[in-house]
Amino acid sequence: MLGPVANSAAIIIGALAGTLSSQIFTVDMRKKLTSVLGCVTLYIGVSMASKGNALPPVILSLLLGTLFGELMHLESLLMRLSIKAASLFRNRKTNATSLPQKAIEDQMAVATILFCASGLGVLGPIREGMTGDASLLLVKSVLDGITAMLFAAGIGGVVGFLAVPQFLVQATLFFIATIIAPMITPEMFADFFGCGGLIMLGAALRQLGLVQVPLINMLPSLLIVMPASFLWTNFMAV
Repeated sequence: MLGPVANSAAIIIGALAGTLSSQIFTVDMRKKLTSVLGCVTLYIGVSMASKGNALPPVILSLLLGTLFGELMHLESLLMRLSIKAASLFRNRKTNATSLPQKAIEDQMAVATILFCASGLGVLGPIREGMTGDASLLLVKSVLDGITAMLFAAGIGGVVGFLAVPQFLVQATLFFIATIIAPMITPEMFADFFGCGGLIMLGAALRQLGLVQVPLINMLPSLLIVMPASFLWTNFMAV
């Protein structure tokens, strides 16, 4: 379980670094660095999407999963929960920021989604649990460390507390993946990877401010794509 541990440690280190160097990162610099991170996410998404096995089950899973997420209003629900969680830090502002409490809560909510419910954060622990390969989470550790540093430079070291829920989410996904790993075929895993890559592309477009892709609402696709891939491979593919 190297990935979840490294990822949570990166958030804590990034939050500490951002708090100590808050005077260095101007608003303009933070925006530019965030754009660079968006480009990195775009590259990861393209690389992952190209490894899919069959396009039909991936597209069908994305459509059905997103429809389910939209009907359940997953993204708005998670955002509301994140804002409520962020309100716990109302009296814990650091001296590094003079932002109003509402701005702190909003940024904490965004950071919660980025760290705990991103496409890479779901794919990474599942991949490590199934194959033992922690590379995705190690990449995410670098991205999250920098992101935590940028957030902490603006709202303080409270960002580091998000390492706890992130670790719990990733550890849970990791252990679930180790249980189902023997039932997964190479084709199913390839399509899972391809579906995750398309979600990562959406994350990059949203991070770069180009399109408001319903990222959280797309995540149920990852639950559908493996069964869809199995059915396609065994009953539909010629």
